[in-house]
Order: sequence, then structure tokens, then C-alpha cells
Amino acid sequence: MPESLTRVLVVEDDPAYRQLHSELLRSAGYIVEVAEDGQAGLERVLASRPDVVLTDWVMPKMDGVTLCRLIKGNEELRSTYVIILSTRGETVAKVTGLDFGADEYLVKPIDPNELQARVRSGLRLRRALTELAAKNELLERLALTDPLTGLANRRAFDESLTAEILRSFRQCQPLSLLYLDLDRFKEVNDRHGHAVGDEILSGFADLLRRHGRRIDLAARIGGEEFAVLLPHTGRTHALLVAERIRKALESVPLGRTHPVATTVSIGAALFRGKSEEDGPAFVKEADSALYRAKAEGRNRVVMLEPDASEAVPPAGA
Repeated sequence: MPESLTRVLVVEDDPAYRQLHSELLRSAGYIVEVAEDGQAGLERVLASRPDVVLTDWVMPKMDGVTLCRLIKGNEELRSTYVIILSTRGETVAKVTGLDFGADEYLVKPIDPNELQARVRSGLRLRRALTELAAKNELLERLALTDPLTGLANRRAFDESLTAEILRSFRQCQPLSLLYLDLDRFKEVNDRHGHAVGDEILSGFADLLRRHGRRIDLAARIGGEEFAVLLPHTGRTHALLVAERIRKALESVPLGRTHPVATTVSIGAALFRGKSEEDGPAFVKEADSALYRAKAEGRNRVVMLEPDASEAVPPAGA
């Protein structure tokens, strides 16, 4: 971040130090705001979100250590680089300030060159930490995303399934699950090649996104196998969603370079669990319904009755 865009807040009750430090930092190109005590400083932090806070320790209304503790205790503010200033140079005072979360502790009077150097150092560290957090967020997102289709992957699906079952059970809200499998997909790969197969998978993912609500979760859980979690959705609506997906795919060939007519078999299940631990039975019911759809001729939607979830997988499904 250019220095001209960097915001520094000087919190100081001594007018001479407040003017000295603010003018010094302005001359270095920073946007500088000032506050006369810790309470006013906290209000400025919440309002303008400065990159660096330079705060005196001993002040009326709220001291610098308390201000630092409140900043570092706020998840949205904790990346703010906080420098505590004090006339107390003994080790105990420094340790106390750093233990309360300060990033730096400087003793007054401070050499102007050192102050500017400490601010620059703090900004470099803050930028590095911000970049690291962004990279970690990207890695986490990639770890939960299927790279080909951009849908949630199996890990993300499993995590969401657990959370939605818990929510459904505790809030007594319906929850439905669709298991979807593209029919005869191996034949598509064998006849047209894997590149066309990948285009079909991506196209089907787009179709699922178009037919889903914001609260739904579509995931690719295997090669040509997909799942859709439908929160707040009962039996009737789940079957309507599944049939809409089936008809949409049946009517439009997939694949950009070589469009191929494709169909999908869908197994639907309604969560009937009596505890939060009944997730495996929920998944098994959707999977059994999918196998039944395959066995009955493919390109159809099946939802089993509660006592019919032991369907046997057909050969060559």
C-alpha cells in the first residue's frame, strides 16, 4: 500500500507530543488522524479503521493498554498495528504492554527517524500478514472446491451435510438430498474422449447452479456423481427440483466442441433421522434411490418409501 494511502492514528493526551508525532508522520506521506484520549481513539479506530495506531500509555478516560486490548480483541481490527508509547522504559512495563497485544513498545522521547522506521516496519509486517491470510483463504477455498466444475467437492459436501443435518434436527426443519449420476458417462468418454467428457461435467455443473437456490449446495462427489443438499425442503419440492433438473438436461445437449445428448438418474431422500447421528442412513437412502432409478431404466427420479431403502445396486450402473 502506498504511504499516501496509509492511515495512522495518533492517540496522545499531551498536546506537544501529539503535534510532534502527527506532523512527523504527515511529512512522511501518511494520512494522519489524532485523538486526545483512549476513548476518543477507540471511536476513531472504529470509524476509520487505521492501518497503524500510535498510542500513549497513560491517558484519561482510557489508557493505551486498554485501547490496545480492545483493538486486538476485535476480530475485524486485530490486524491493526499498535505501537504503545510511554516514558516508562523498564522491562516490566514493556512486557506488560506487549502481553496486552501491542506490536511494538517505544520509550519517549523517540528519535524521529526511529519512529518512522518502526511505522514502516509495522506496515511491512501488516502487509505480509494480510497477504498470508489471503493466500490461506484461497487455499482453503481450493481445498473445498472441485477444480473442474467449480462446485463444492466431497469434503465440502460432507462438512455441509453434517451442519445441515444438525440444523434440521434442532430447528425441526425439513432437509432433502439429491444424488445424481450422469447416465452411461463411461460410454461418452470412450466414444468422444475425456475432453468432451470434461465439458459435459462442467456443463452439468452450470445447469445445477442455474436450477439451485442460494441456500442449496451442489457438489461433485465422484467422477460423474453429484449431490445437491436442499435445506428447508420437503418431499414434494425436492421431487419437483429433481424433475426440473432431469428435464433440463434431457432437453439440451452438453459440451461446447461436440454437444452430446445426456441424461441423468436421480435419487432423492428426505431426512427422517431421529438424532444428529443419522446422517449415514440419510445418504444411504439417497444412494439406494439412485440405484433404483438406474435399475428401472435411467433418466428418472426416484424417492424411496421409508421401508424401501435397501435397494441393491444393479450391475453396470
